[in-house]
Amino acid sequence: MGRWRPHAEHRPSASPGGASGDPNAIRQFAGTLSYAGIRVLLPALVGTLGFGVWLVLENAAWHFSQLRVLLALGLFAVAFLIGAVYLSRIGTRLQRLAVSDEPTAANDGSLLDRWLVG
Repeated sequence: MGRWRPHAEHRPSASPGGASGDPNAIRQFAGTLSYAGIRVLLPALVGTLGFGVWLVLENAAWHFSQLRVLLALGLFAVAFLIGAVYLSRIGTRLQRLAVSDEPTAANDGSLLDRWLVG
């Protein structure tokens, strides 16, 4: 059995229509962001923080004053702020795009690219 190698047709595309060729694909995806964000991403966020704190409390060798624990909490806070500030703004714009009646604009793909890259 050989190694799996990604091909260009397997990579996601944020161009209008994306890989499916449907010009409304970005609009349909944007409509699912608020649903998926609350039900998929938020439990993962809470679980990551909760289990991390639990591991520190459970293991007597770990303390909240250790550098690695402080770095982990700091990096978690930075990632949370990036998501809360930057990605929520782009998500709001994508949500507006999903409910708008105007035809899909040329910059929809760039807006989706910004959301995907973070």
